[in-house]
Amino acid sequence: MRKIFTAALMAGSALLVSGCGDKEGGGELEKGQVVATVNGKDITVHELNAELQGAQLPQNITPEQRKQVEQQALQQVVNRRILADVARERGLDKTPMFLLQERRAEEGILVQMLQRQMSSAVKQPTQTEIATFMAQNPDLFAERKIFTVDQIQFQTPRDPNILRKYQPLKTMAEVEAMLKQDGLQYRRAPATLDVARANPELVSQVLKMNREDIFIIPAGQVMVANLITDTKVQPLTGNEAQQLAAGMIQQRKFNELIKRDLEPKVKKAESEVKYQAGFGPPKKPAQAGGAVGASK
Repeated sequence: MRKIFTAALMAGSALLVSGCGDKEGGGELEKGQVVATVNGKDITVHELNAELQGAQLPQNITPEQRKQVEQQALQQVVNRRILADVARERGLDKTPMFLLQERRAEEGILVQMLQRQMSSAVKQPTQTEIATFMAQNPDLFAERKIFTVDQIQFQTPRDPNILRKYQPLKTMAEVEAMLKQDGLQYRRAPATLDVARANPELVSQVLKMNREDIFIIPAGQVMVANLITDTKVQPLTGNEAQQLAAGMIQQRKFNELIKRDLEPKVKKAESEVKYQAGFGPPKKPAQAGGAVGASK
């Protein structure tokens, strides 16, 4: 059995930078229109806009509907501010647990902002780039393939080396028998694999495989064994194809930017980390037939 494993350095979805009123280079919140006051502390329109950032507003929303959404978001800010003040009165902001959670939240926000900053540096691809990309990848567009697969989803074994036992297996029946022997829960059902929607590295390797090859890939919290049983060609054209190509080009540029500007700094910092005995990262298991990775 051939295993296909693709390694992802960072999952960098293109994030749009929307102005929420924060000055990323400064240490103070930008002043703005006051929309409410709680215990003498102002809530500004910038804070309201930041609250609205996660809301998925439909494009055809009416002014009246938007106002309702804004009012609901503002009420959330007001309620949170009131309850936070009660917590401060009780001294909860001085506890070790709060300080730990505050640091964790701050680091998470900074990582998100770093990703937004880097993704905003990726330029939109030109029509020439899109046309060239589509011509260079016919398997995704003009000759787009959709595979029907016999698929077994099973729980990931605690010991990754257990997967090595599945490498010589030739049939899905043998895979199923081995799963029963190992006591791993599984579910077998047919599925489809659209090459235009799957991980590009995975698709590249699948297209090089023999038709009778079984391949195992991670998919979220489970492993998936696949055997291609049928192949159909359904060209992807028009606006949908252009949008897909543009997104893939941007993702590729984003990954290249990460490898060029971020990866060296991360590797250098990692090399200087000092772990106490027993707390270092686990050693990577020996891998057979490739490197472990993920499907989209």
